[in-house]
Order: sequence, then C-alpha cells, then structure tokens
Amino acid sequence: MRLPRLTIAITIVSLVFASCKQDVDVTILSKKGVAVDGSQEVPAKSSAGNGTMDYSYNRTTRTLSYTVKWNSLTGTVVGMHIHGTALRGFNAGIVQNFSGYPTGVTGTFTGTFLVDGVAVKEEDLLRGAYYLNIHTQLNPGGEIRGQIEFDK
Repeated sequence: MRLPRLTIAITIVSLVFASCKQDVDVTILSKKGVAVDGSQEVPAKSSAGNGTMDYSYNRTTRTLSYTVKWNSLTGTVVGMHIHGTALRGFNAGIVQNFSGYPTGVTGTFTGTFLVDGVAVKEEDLLRGAYYLNIHTQLNPGGEIRGQIEFDK
C-alpha cells in the first residue's frame, strides 16, 4: 500500500521541479577574443598581422555588434568588410563595407551590422557563414581574416 503513495509523491515532486526550471536567455549570443589572422585568409597569408574580434548578436534587434583590434599589418588599412556566405576555407562577396575605421597598421574599430533577413540571414550568421577581413595595399584581397562563429 505504501508503494503507490511513494510513487505518487515522487511524481508530484518531479513535476514541481520540472515546472520550476528556468529558461536560458538565448536572446544575446556573444564571443570574445576570436582570432583574426592571415592563416584564415584564402589563400593563407604569412603576414605577421593579427588581431582579435569581440562580437555579440542580439536576436531581438537582429543586430551584430563588434569590436575588432589589429596590429602588425604590412601597411595601412585600405578596406575592411564583412563577407558572406562562406564557411572557413572559402571566400565570398562583401555584404557590409565599413567606413570611418582607423587606417594604421595597428587599430581598433567598433560598429554594428544589421542582419536584415534578406541579404544577410540569421540562420547563415548562426552557422558561421560570415567573416570579417582587413585589406592592405600589399594584400588587396585581404591580409587578415576572422570567421564569425557562435558555439553550437
């Protein structure tokens, strides 16, 4: 007779704990310290240039915010873009031109990027199909690159 009551009590306690489970906030996804370097360019560059990216994506506003830091480039920056859609090891066209960035061999640039759902799709962003690269006069196709990827 005690076994059914114990089973009922365990079931009730389990249901109470299950209903108290908190939802995880996945509205904002972020990464810090993502490498930006010549080895990610296609074809790879043997430049001493390198840097890092910090970025976050707000799924509600569909906005990617980023800060890029670079140093040791072969010359001044002549272009900076987000390209897509292309996974690691592949190239793609420009989807976002940047302006107002510092042109030195060392610098920092912060900005935002709208994932409009037409030219740039959220599902492509979340599967890592966009990348940022920095172009110099010696490397007009891109000297350093960093893939924009989120943990799965």
